[in-house]
Amino acid sequence: MGNRDGEGTTLNNIGLLYESQGQYPQALEQFQQALAIAREVGNCYSEGTILNNIGSVYRSLGQYPQALEQYQQALAITREIGDRAVEGTILNNIGSVYLRLGQYPQALEQQQQALAITREIGDRAVEGSTLVNIGSVYRSQGQYPQALEQFQQALVITREIGDRAGEGATLNNMGFAQLLSGQFAIATQTLFSAIEVKDSLRDPALSDANNRSLFSIQTSPYDFLQQALIAQNKTNTALEVSERGRARARVSDRCFCPHPGTDQTNFP
Repeated sequence: MGNRDGEGTTLNNIGLLYESQGQYPQALEQFQQALAIAREVGNCYSEGTILNNIGSVYRSLGQYPQALEQYQQALAITREIGDRAVEGTILNNIGSVYLRLGQYPQALEQQQQALAITREIGDRAVEGSTLVNIGSVYRSQGQYPQALEQFQQALVITREIGDRAGEGATLNNMGFAQLLSGQFAIATQTLFSAIEVKDSLRDPALSDANNRSLFSIQTSPYDFLQQALIAQNKTNTALEVSERGRARARVSDRCFCPHPGTDQTNFP
């Protein structure tokens, strides 16, 4: 039909699918084709989005300078066209790269800018995930009270908007910070809550593939909970938790479909 804009959109979506499966070279190939079309037809909105996607592939590959270059190009475009929502997402992503590089002040600066935008446009869901990102920066610096303060704010939001997956992930982050700070009893309670929330997302009506994708975000709370229990010399309970985690994995082990998560959060 000669619909170049539609062709570019479809190539971008194919790239996202490849990325979700960890097939990064194939994802890059699709994104690069989509980017060429976006520039050819002058679609600045798509160009910024695709550059962001390319940056995320480079980030997943650990190629951080290339990721930052793509994100910065995307940021310049989104600011030029005034797309505040996408600007916030890109700032989040830039912050996550700085976090992985251990450049914490830069990471915090980007996340704080992203937080201001999410509050400006009233996007409560992204506000919650951005607070988690900020908490992760504080946690990485060993500033556990500040980290827990951010996680607590995020938890209030996820419960307010009924985001059960976000609630479970936030509880997981809280529990991890409590574990690292030596609050083993409190961490145990928090991580049990995280597992309870995430187990509630397992729907018997879903396919095995979907249930497995949900389990893929449940591994960390089981691991962290075992560590908290062992620190309290509760080895029998830790063994029970370990077996429970393995049992959940076995139930969903027949088919695997990676879960295409958002690109705005930094969960452990």
